[in-house]
Amino acid sequence: MSTLPDLVGRTSRAGEALSLIRSGSATTIAELSAAMGLARSTVSERVDLLVGRGLVSAELAPAQGRGRPASVFRFDPTARVALVAQVGMSGMRVGVTDLSGTILHTVTADVAVGQGPRALVEEVQTAFEQCLAATGRTHDDVAGVGVGLPGRIELDTAPGGTAPPAAWSPYGVRAILAEAWDVPIGVDRAVSLLASAEQRSFHPGATVLLGLKVGTVVECGVVVDGRSVGGGSGIAGEIGHTAVAGAEAPCVCGNVGCLNAVASGGALARDLAAAGHPVASAREVAALAAGGDVDATHAVREAGRRIGGVLAGAVNLLNPDVVVVWGYLADGGDHLVAGLREGLYRAAVPAASRHVRLEAARYGDDAALKGAATAVIELALDPAHVDTLLPREA
Repeated sequence: MSTLPDLVGRTSRAGEALSLIRSGSATTIAELSAAMGLARSTVSERVDLLVGRGLVSAELAPAQGRGRPASVFRFDPTARVALVAQVGMSGMRVGVTDLSGTILHTVTADVAVGQGPRALVEEVQTAFEQCLAATGRTHDDVAGVGVGLPGRIELDTAPGGTAPPAAWSPYGVRAILAEAWDVPIGVDRAVSLLASAEQRSFHPGATVLLGLKVGTVVECGVVVDGRSVGGGSGIAGEIGHTAVAGAEAPCVCGNVGCLNAVASGGALARDLAAAGHPVASAREVAALAAGGDVDATHAVREAGRRIGGVLAGAVNLLNPDVVVVWGYLADGGDHLVAGLREGLYRAAVPAASRHVRLEAARYGDDAALKGAATAVIELALDPAHVDTLLPREA
């Protein structure tokens, strides 16, 4: 006779107990019993399962008066790990974190997204294996997988790309990952993950935060009231395809004069290379500017002005509290941000531009990885998911 119904009964609301322990809202059997409205014996059974799973540890608290010391339960973020990846148009950063989002190890590699989602996922999987090996963890330790991707327009028009647009949807990429991982999987735009991570960790009071990525392409993530906004078809914040007045360079999307065609890292690399500079990527443009090259610093600053002019429209519309800036061109010294300020203050409504704070992303290179980790850890530790997980291993 199957014991699954009994196991399900035994683990019902175990995830709720874990959530309370993890937040610190209730850390003893008595506190958990009161918060959940369950008998202490019932709560003890749930907590024992969490302890057995390694998600919770117990320690004795000092006794109050003549009473016996009570066990205090703590969430153990080292019990499992999350695998996370941030994929750009020309490179990717892959890492492994514990369940608090602390990054344990990262690897970086060049990547060509034009090869299609399946080949890309294979490269990400290889990097995942490297991260697990470097930290001494195994597939059984993985609680969730989170991946941040470039914007859909860039993916659909990637050089050499032949994959149909539907293949690049979050659902399509998630389905490929699910062939290898039977754990919660989160897939989103990397810039949206960046914006969410920065808002949650450093600007929790911001009503509206924009995360501006200025790398091979220009993208923007939007967070309103603590929630990432993707829009009706998932392309909210694709400011890189806004037309720039007077610009006529062709864009991969089929239009001319798009911001990406004249002010992205890819566009600057193209123009500087045509002028005789030995650069082929946004990273090399940033390095050249950081080294003081006059042409590169001028190009980066002018790109900042153009991006700031387009960003002004978003500032007027959304009235953000903060704009955080991230990406290869932001690594080229202060030239980009100086140009951004010029363009923004020239074009935005003064009441909005005076209100907004413009600053570098504090997580730096790890911003999107932190965002992916936060998102997938919430999925993995969702009370309902924990309840379904425990019967399998009880």
